[in-house]
Amino acid sequence: MATITIPKKEYQNIIQRQTLLEKEMSFLRKTLFEMDKINIKPSVLRRWERISRELDSGQGRSFSSFRGMKEWLRNL
Repeated sequence: MATITIPKKEYQNIIQRQTLLEKEMSFLRKTLFEMDKINIKPSVLRRWERISRELDSGQGRSFSSFRGMKEWLRNL
């Protein structure tokens, strides 16, 4: 595995963004799973868990456009 060096400020920015994403994901999980009215299909739940595991392991997603991101979210 290759080692790279990034500036301290960029590293702190990455950590800050990751913390923000984790807070937002925990809020979404809490909101979705506490609502009794919403029945989440097991296949969708497995897909969300897979995406969560991938993000936790460092496999992020990047998009070249807002439309591409919106399309990916719609396909979830």
